[in-house]
Amino acid sequence: MFRICRIGMTFIRNSKTLTFSAFLSIFVACFLSISMFQLLSNVEASVEAGLAAKKGKFDLQVAKCGGETFNNKEIKLLEQDKDVKTASRGYQTGEFLDIYVAGVADDDANKSLYKYTKNVKEDNIVINESLGHRENKTVGDTFTVGGRDFQIIEVIKTDAMSDYKMPMAIMELSQLHQLLGHKDTRQVNYMLLQCYSSAYTGHGGGLTLSSRTILQNPDFIVTDQQAGDSYNIMLKNIRMVFTVFFVVVIITSGLFVVNIFMEYMQKYRMDMAVIRTFGGKQEQVQAIFCSMSAVISAGGCLTGAMFSALVSGVVLNWFNDKIQLFDGSVSLNWKVLWQITITVFILFNFFIYVVFWSGQKVLPIQVFQETSSGLRKSKKANRFLLLRKIIGMEGYLGIKLTALKLRQNFMIILIIALITALSYTGQASIKLLKENDNWFNYNAVEGKTARGEFMATKPMSLPYVQKLYKRLQPVMGSGYMLYGDFSMVPDDRDNEPPGYFKVSDLEALPQPLSAEVWEQYEKVPKTKRIVMEKSFADEKGCKLGDTITIESDYLGGKKDFILVEIVKTGTVWSDIYNVIADWDNLCGKECTMEDLAGTYLGLWLDGDKELVREKLQQIQIELGKDFEWSIYDDVMEQSNLMVSQWTTTMHIVLGMLLIIAGIGWLNSARGMLYTRRKEYQILRMLGASNKSVRKICWIQTWSYMFSGIALGAILGIIAIAYLWKSNVVTNAPVIINWEYIAGIVIYLFSLSLILYPSIKKMG
Repeated sequence: MFRICRIGMTFIRNSKTLTFSAFLSIFVACFLSISMFQLLSNVEASVEAGLAAKKGKFDLQVAKCGGETFNNKEIKLLEQDKDVKTASRGYQTGEFLDIYVAGVADDDANKSLYKYTKNVKEDNIVINESLGHRENKTVGDTFTVGGRDFQIIEVIKTDAMSDYKMPMAIMELSQLHQLLGHKDTRQVNYMLLQCYSSAYTGHGGGLTLSSRTILQNPDFIVTDQQAGDSYNIMLKNIRMVFTVFFVVVIITSGLFVVNIFMEYMQKYRMDMAVIRTFGGKQEQVQAIFCSMSAVISAGGCLTGAMFSALVSGVVLNWFNDKIQLFDGSVSLNWKVLWQITITVFILFNFFIYVVFWSGQKVLPIQVFQETSSGLRKSKKANRFLLLRKIIGMEGYLGIKLTALKLRQNFMIILIIALITALSYTGQASIKLLKENDNWFNYNAVEGKTARGEFMATKPMSLPYVQKLYKRLQPVMGSGYMLYGDFSMVPDDRDNEPPGYFKVSDLEALPQPLSAEVWEQYEKVPKTKRIVMEKSFADEKGCKLGDTITIESDYLGGKKDFILVEIVKTGTVWSDIYNVIADWDNLCGKECTMEDLAGTYLGLWLDGDKELVREKLQQIQIELGKDFEWSIYDDVMEQSNLMVSQWTTTMHIVLGMLLIIAGIGWLNSARGMLYTRRKEYQILRMLGASNKSVRKICWIQTWSYMFSGIALGAILGIIAIAYLWKSNVVTNAPVIINWEYIAGIVIYLFSLSLILYPSIKKMG
């Protein structure tokens, strides 16, 4: 075995260029893989910490429908449950009209709910940025609530994704009750529960605490901070992205290394045949190359690991500063470092073993026959004569030498094709991501300034909704309001459950972006108009202009309408447009919870952004945190930041892969030129000039390059066309991004010029 290893080391020393190329490819692959997984480790830790902070130091939040207060029996029932570890209390109210106020039992649970850190007591108060901005108040200032002065001790950031975006103040629980004039200063309307693990598993396969609480108290609203599997799904998606990057790096680098070792095999094919002739076994020959593989890959992996340990902190901190994946500095995870190092070592040795195993099934006599084939005249010697007349002698010889070794050097074409396909797909995918994101965000607000939605726990009266509609008129613009749901009496011929319809001011409709509008709708009185969602209309066989009969107690019986608009299914949340009538059709019947009617309120506002924000904050104070709203510009700012992060990440990863691919391609091309050295020497002996030989070399190099680019461009275009058709929800046509292909051509052509010294030697 020692002799076999010595032969392998001799091969390594005698092929310094190939050895260095293989070492460099493995080193870069190992370093890049370690860096990516170090980054993943830090991102995971940051995401978990962020999710823990968002989750808060409690597990369940319990409130009652309509914000009603808990009685003593209900409080004891929750606090004394065997699955509850600790319980915290609080009281939320919008009774001060212009601000939303929370009174808290000042503990860690409430601090984590509202994200404040100071201790509130007596005359101290915490406000959020929304209130501070509106009132021009900051820490140390005095703020008056209910005729009483409080000192601001902290201003908490208003997160665009928070449930508490309205102007808000937080004070001690008893102080709030005193301001409200309550005799009982201990009453609460929400509770925060920290639970044992059994709260989620149930006892003996029984119900969880959340399910049990709702079953025992139907008017309780329980919010689970664990949020099901959403946290795990987020982490799983992040791991998947980095794993895909790792697989691409390993496959790309692996192809280069395999190509290099195939050059080893080609170079030492005669030596292996001699060893076999003198009694060497196939396993011994294979052991020579396995020892070479082990030495080179061990050196590349260990050097890559040590280099990663030295520079990963600096490189990844710089990278994180650019894309802001997480807060704080990168910390080195030694366990991850050695796991990736060992994984890369095993994978590369496996690739190389498979190549040796498949390439060593020839007998020595076959090898000698292959090496003497050049002495025989080819029966197809005249197959390129026409090409020779067209492109000249140098072009003819370049193409012929390329074709004669096409099978052996197909790896070069494949490498270039992968570079091209990966680069094209990556760049076009960024465009796809942006198209999707922009379309969804724009359609989510129906092209308006803002959108709001409220699922009421109690029916709202029509007079209140219409009053709200009038209050919003200054910022309504071309927007509209939907109010519902109202039960319909099903047709006796249909064996279906009763449906529901919503109402709106149909003078403001048709409004949705994606809709078919009847050309004569203006001739129809608004109380006779009706709007339907396309799938519902298709199910009922309804078309524009048809007369539709709806029976409902809320309409006072049966009423005929004319279908003037059909909302297309592609509209975001199109199901909310199921059936819409004008609210002037409603009779005086009150909504009941048994009918599940009057529970939805949707707003689309189209006006000045800051005025819209002020109006929505006022409504949220009245309706509470269950009223969810978003402003298009705010959403786009967050979205653009996220897209920018992923774009920067993909550009950097693609850049690294292009560098690795470029190194591998240059090594492969250089090896291909060196294997032709004898042919070039023969050409010189036959009278070819240095210039002609170099021209032949360039033709060979560029023919491989442009063949690979063409194949890669086709693969990339097919991949993007598939992704575009499968994942883009817009109607944007699939186009070929020629600028990306041109960029790849320029990059590879510029890279090929590095081969000039090698080609000069060939001449």
